[in-house]
Amino acid sequence: MIKPSASTVGLFPIENKATNPLDKFKQAIYTIVLIARLIAMATTSALADLETRQRLLNVAAELFAEQGFSHVTVREICQVAGANVAAVNYHFRDKLGLYKEVVEVAANAINRSKVDVIEAAEGLSPEDRLRTYIRLTLHRLLGPEEDSWMEKLIAREMMDPTPALDLIVEKGIKPTSQRLGRMVAELLGTPLDDARVWQCFLSIQAQCLFYKSGKPISVRMSPPGFRYTPEIIDGLAHHIAEFSLAGIRAIAALKPQPTEWKL
Repeated sequence: MIKPSASTVGLFPIENKATNPLDKFKQAIYTIVLIARLIAMATTSALADLETRQRLLNVAAELFAEQGFSHVTVREICQVAGANVAAVNYHFRDKLGLYKEVVEVAANAINRSKVDVIEAAEGLSPEDRLRTYIRLTLHRLLGPEEDSWMEKLIAREMMDPTPALDLIVEKGIKPTSQRLGRMVAELLGTPLDDARVWQCFLSIQAQCLFYKSGKPISVRMSPPGFRYTPEIIDGLAHHIAEFSLAGIRAIAALKPQPTEWKL
């Protein structure tokens, strides 16, 4: 009976007894080819995993934004994404884990957009920084682009909170709240921890957000054919800014409130 040589047992040669230099060279090439194939297989598998993971995120983002967390099933997500149901558990542990990752993407995008707006106004006076912040924020909210899945998802999360809401607060709001608060504090001439700072800041935010959330109503109450052109958005921004600056000046003349309110 012919025994298999050590070089043919298993995936890799255990022992190379070849004495001929050409045989040794051939065996070395064989080993290198095997290793290269294994690396290629592992790389292909890893890439396939990444592609599956990204497909799940993309599909989940759209479905969660359209239907809400509680009305979307893992099976539905996997069916649309062309993935096995077990893929959600493999990549995200469960549906909530997948949802949290989708929300985190949206929260990071919120933060980036706010940072861009803040940095665009650097070097200006506090009044002009506020005007710039309001103008750029309104253009982002009311621009011609259709509502993204991020805006829909965040709106749903605000109306029907899940444990993922903390991600929006921690990663989408808090990172820039101190910088925006300092701008308002400078306008008020008060410390950052004065309750009036955050009341004024939230009032400004509320005015901007109203035109976004109330857009369907305001359009219907306007003349036929009305739309938010850049000029109209600039006019709204001017109104909010001047209204807010006048309010801040009036609030600054009042006595400080005894309560401390921080964001």
